[in-house]
Amino acid sequence: MSGYDVTASVRSEDKAQQLLKKHAAWEGKVHFSFVPDLSASHAFDKLFDKPYDFIVHTASPVTFKVNDIQKDLIDPAVQGTIGLFQSAHKLGGSRIKRAVLLGSAVAVLDSFADEGVAGRDYTEEDWNPVTAKDAIERRDAVLGYNASKKLAEKAAWKFMDENKTAFDLTVINPDIVIGPMLHPMPGPHSINETNRFAIYSFMDGTHKAIEPVVFPFYHFVRSPSCEHLIFEGAQSDPDGDQVDVREVAKGLVLAMTAPGASNKRILLVSGVITPQLVANTIRRHFPKLKDKVAEGNPAQIFPSGVHPTGWDVSRSHEVFGKDWTYRSLEESVVDTVEDILRHEDIWNATGLGRAKKSWRFYLSEMEEKMMKLSMSFWNTVTFSKKL
Repeated sequence: MSGYDVTASVRSEDKAQQLLKKHAAWEGKVHFSFVPDLSASHAFDKLFDKPYDFIVHTASPVTFKVNDIQKDLIDPAVQGTIGLFQSAHKLGGSRIKRAVLLGSAVAVLDSFADEGVAGRDYTEEDWNPVTAKDAIERRDAVLGYNASKKLAEKAAWKFMDENKTAFDLTVINPDIVIGPMLHPMPGPHSINETNRFAIYSFMDGTHKAIEPVVFPFYHFVRSPSCEHLIFEGAQSDPDGDQVDVREVAKGLVLAMTAPGASNKRILLVSGVITPQLVANTIRRHFPKLKDKVAEGNPAQIFPSGVHPTGWDVSRSHEVFGKDWTYRSLEESVVDTVEDILRHEDIWNATGLGRAKKSWRFYLSEMEEKMMKLSMSFWNTVTFSKKL
């Protein structure tokens, strides 16, 4: 980011080298600190051997294949967040102005709401009633993830209430995040969780039919510029669709300095994403993938009986200004598929995938760095204003 020194915490020296190998231009521009275990006591202390102006914390487990919901999902999310805040408060000094936490819309929605009945639009005032006990007793990893994000954010706000910190807090709450990936990808296994279940699982032949496919939730946006859901030819939602990683990246950056973001939660939800919409988009734009992507019923956007509750994302427009916009689901899906196909070219050359044409994405320097951050390869990024 122009005008700032950037320090990123990663799990190991090897992770740092992987990033620099893939993004050689970052050499000398991004400095690394190593935090092997987010849950360890004083894990982030060594990060504060120099002063910072802003902290962006993104680390939280995003996986639905766990053996122990408490240990694998909830503890790292909560302890990692509180551990960082404790270190920043104790060692960061008075220079730190703001901590930005990457939360989730699952901390806002009601995990137990009836999907067959659309309720009152969700706002930043809402909290998911899910508990760790709910997830553990049901052995439900999706509920476990939802609980981990809620409890980590609650712990952050509690810490702020109980301590007189030099910094304030902003929490960015995005829904399912999809989009092009910048983290090292040695094979298909390295595709991140949300891109895997929302997009790649339709490309690799996992789903032989669309009807049985279930997403954890289906949402659409209600804001001053997006008042209706209108499907033209049942192909896409022109009013604004699923949140793209590039919007999340931009939101994290803007939240560092936006005056209106102080001590606020900010929802980032572009609109609806459903298995049928994803399938429609891939089949329309990538005819060669039609043999892999089931057709389903292109005219039936939502699964039978699903009537999703909407979201009020007016705060994101108010805080980030008149130029704040969301990419459409169509653009996000197309860009993500192109990105995966580009990587499959590379995997094919090493025997790990099939050959497809290449594609390149051009992003601003800061969006590129923060996109990587938002895909959860980094733990925490700190920014120091250059003098």
